[in-house]
Amino acid sequence: MWMACSSGEGTKRRGEMRRENTENGRYDMAKGNLKKESKKVSKESNPKNLPNLSAPEKTIRLLEYLKKHTDKEHSLKSVKNVQKEFNDKDLHFGSDNTIRDFYRKIANAYNLDEYQHPLPQSQWRIVYDGYVKLYGEDEEGISVEDDSDEWEEDREKFSNLYYVPEFSYEEIDALVEAVQLSRTLSEEETEHIISTLEDKFTSKYYRKGARRVCKINGKGCCDRDTLRKNLLTIQQAIMDGVQVTYRFNGYDRDKKLAPMRDYKRYASPYYIVANDGRYYLMAANEAHKDEGAYIVRIDLMTEVEIPKRNEKSGKKGIPAIPKKEVAGLPSEWDENFSMQHVNMSYGAPISITIRVKNKKKEDGCTPVDPVYTFLHDYFGDTYRFIAVDENDSDYDIVTVTCTSFGMENFAMQYADRVEVLKPLELREKIRSKAQAMAERYGVSPSGL
Repeated sequence: MWMACSSGEGTKRRGEMRRENTENGRYDMAKGNLKKESKKVSKESNPKNLPNLSAPEKTIRLLEYLKKHTDKEHSLKSVKNVQKEFNDKDLHFGSDNTIRDFYRKIANAYNLDEYQHPLPQSQWRIVYDGYVKLYGEDEEGISVEDDSDEWEEDREKFSNLYYVPEFSYEEIDALVEAVQLSRTLSEEETEHIISTLEDKFTSKYYRKGARRVCKINGKGCCDRDTLRKNLLTIQQAIMDGVQVTYRFNGYDRDKKLAPMRDYKRYASPYYIVANDGRYYLMAANEAHKDEGAYIVRIDLMTEVEIPKRNEKSGKKGIPAIPKKEVAGLPSEWDENFSMQHVNMSYGAPISITIRVKNKKKEDGCTPVDPVYTFLHDYFGDTYRFIAVDENDSDYDIVTVTCTSFGMENFAMQYADRVEVLKPLELREKIRSKAQAMAERYGVSPSGL
């Protein structure tokens, strides 16, 4: 008969059943062997006199075989192929029973907790029919115990054996894509990490789909070693709540970093931001903390250090400015930050009203121009439609919250489709830029 029980009751029952079966000379799942009352296994033959491996060697090789040759959709119906695989390599693993016993022990090592109670089925690494029959759960996650006299028979149901990997194939794809997009890794390092992920955490059935994603060179160039070192130093400073010093640079005509100032700056670091393939530091300076935080590209920083740090004496460095003392600095990271700071421009975000071209085709529905696509690319879902322009139905009125500098660049980039209406100060800045551009290109500035 089958009986369902709660998690606590199931754990207790499993322990009791394990002791009862052990006392009756049945298979002890916790120890993975047969008691003295059980049938004796005859001495295994080794007609080819192949080398005998130690128990640890067998365990490792059998586990690696399972990892490489199985997954949930490709399970082993029996262990005969396993035996043949190793016999073909002139390695003696014994009989089918020996291999099954080893896999039972491996299953127990993975699937039992420190008290020898089965973990929830979702956490199992080794799965086969007999194990599921004995210690599995129903559709609602309730432990189901077999209280029949067929326990010995149940344990022999050694079919549909497979290994559950640490990561799903979808998760491996995501990790591979993340590694491919990293700007801190060389091509050799990227290939090594991806190959390791594929070799160590997937079976032969993994299709390596993420490798089909083509990689392009990131914007600009940077010294990966310097960038990686900068990131590690800044991360340490953030964790310890201390300041850093650095020299800020720009690229010269020889494509080399050159100092923009003849001195190093002090900064209290708060957040490292990854945006559009680059890393940025959001920080504050003691002399300008009332002006709010500023943003600096980490790949343009050199000589990044934690001043007055002495690990031997336990001194971590100069304490950073408390977040609450920095104007406009969020106490916790806001994922909408990059939408409000286009191209990582810094300054206080403000509400901006813009007029965007939204001409429709003859069907009256399909837009001619993808202006809302551009809005979404830059501002996510933070923009808000207000109304159709009452003077021209081909235009919409929209509000966006972002920095003034960020909107200046956006509006200039899409000048044929975007017009800033408010605030007036920002509109005047853009008008002045447009006038200067017209003069530079020899265009009559009339009407500007």
